[in-house]
Amino acid sequence: MAISLTGLTSGQGDVYSNLLSSASSSSSDVFGTSTLLTDYASIKNGSYGKMMKAYYQKQEETEEASSSTDKEKKDTTSATSASASYKSAEKLSTAEFSEENKDTLYENVSSFVEDYNSMMKNATNSDISNVRKQANWLYDASYANYKLLSSVGITLNSDRTLSLDEDTFKKADISTVKSLFSGVGSFADKVASKASQIYRYANGGASVTTKTYTSAGTYTQTNTEDATINSVT
Repeated sequence: MAISLTGLTSGQGDVYSNLLSSASSSSSDVFGTSTLLTDYASIKNGSYGKMMKAYYQKQEETEEASSSTDKEKKDTTSATSASASYKSAEKLSTAEFSEENKDTLYENVSSFVEDYNSMMKNATNSDISNVRKQANWLYDASYANYKLLSSVGITLNSDRTLSLDEDTFKKADISTVKSLFSGVGSFADKVASKASQIYRYANGGASVTTKTYTSAGTYTQTNTEDATINSVT
């Protein structure tokens, strides 16, 4: 349907022309009402704006309903494996990174990989959408680090799991190992963060840890699954 833009300024004419041209090709897919969006009168009388408001309100209601449904679910298997993965990652963050300690580091990283794999397998197949979303994010973070992981003997497999080669790990530069597993922003730190999120969503909103800070700048950290308390400076 041809639409006359007589009486509009050139700038307004451009805006409406662009809006209507894009709407005519996509409105039937998005709103199921192609004839309405191609009618200039719908813009002038405000019905287009009302329809947009109704559409986004419906989207928000759908998202809220999905989130509410997730809150009513629990995934004990994913929660348990996420808690184990969190603790493995936290243990690595306080490890001694030196050539003399490579054997112990290998054992710690081996446990970290095993717990990571268990968490990813469970979370990827969870019935809870937010648990799956966190697993997807973690896979993306792992893929972004695959070259660095490979340099210390860790391979990212097609099924989202990791595998660790002992010889390559023990020959790896210790500074590279430390950069992956120690400090804020490290790969282990990202795993701990997402493991905490997976636990929270899989366990109905409970946090994997609670931290209480003291005036001396220390805090006590409680694992909510087994109530193990650690003091951290």
